[in-house]
Amino acid sequence: MKLSCCAGLASFVPQTVDAKQLDTGAAYRAKLEKAPATLKTLSEAGCDFFEFGVGMLCPESPRSLFEAFTDLVSDYSLQADCFNSFIPADLKVTGPDVDKARLDNYLATATERAAELGGEIIVFGSGGAREVPEGFSRTRAHDQILEFLEAAASYAGKHGLVIAIEHLNRSETNMINSIAEAVDFADELGKPEVQILVDFYHQMLEGEAFDEIVRAGERIVHVHVADTDRLYPGSGKYDYQLFARSLADAGYNKRVSVECNFRDFDQEVPQSIQFLHEIFNTA
Repeated sequence: MKLSCCAGLASFVPQTVDAKQLDTGAAYRAKLEKAPATLKTLSEAGCDFFEFGVGMLCPESPRSLFEAFTDLVSDYSLQADCFNSFIPADLKVTGPDVDKARLDNYLATATERAAELGGEIIVFGSGGAREVPEGFSRTRAHDQILEFLEAAASYAGKHGLVIAIEHLNRSETNMINSIAEAVDFADELGKPEVQILVDFYHQMLEGEAFDEIVRAGERIVHVHVADTDRLYPGSGKYDYQLFARSLADAGYNKRVSVECNFRDFDQEVPQSIQFLHEIFNTA
């Protein structure tokens, strides 16, 4: 199993408890300034790849900003396997204000730049973008998500990428709140470029059975983990042994990323990676 940690830069992970993530609200240049220290920590912790938010690809900004990021990451041996936080909250996928032209431009640029960095997976969580507005037809919202995924699949397919649908807990969005729902969307679309991500934290908050991981089987292309209160793995009460066995029973052995609220990034990243190595080596 390849292991890493989501770096927090340009992602949309909500804060919990008193956790202090890397600053995701600062200007892009400020994020670039944080990136070398982040990549150094990931490298020294023994991570196998890195996972940043799609925002680091600057899909709606001049290419010069993106090139500043590519120049920076070229100094490190880690591969950019995955990108998360696909669609910003103001770029709606559901509801009456879907801007298809803007979405198309965003998808075209984001997928092209992700592939340019060697990316393989883009995670579609994006709870704000897919939140169904109050009073809006859920049937129509369902169809809109399928339309979005079909468009995303088309762009992803041009660059050898896969879109991973992430189930989110109900405090973050009101659409696709379970592994089973994510699988249903992937099945309904029926395109190889759209599969699913399993997120241990969201699964636990929603009380979803571990059997759903096994049922998802080959649909799973990526995994996110955290522990109680969305803190780092091994710090809480989640049953990681059962989780690891469920992934093994599903035939999954690809990648796992820690997506949590780090209180001390430099200390907790290596602790997380060591803990996960021990868990998956005994599963």
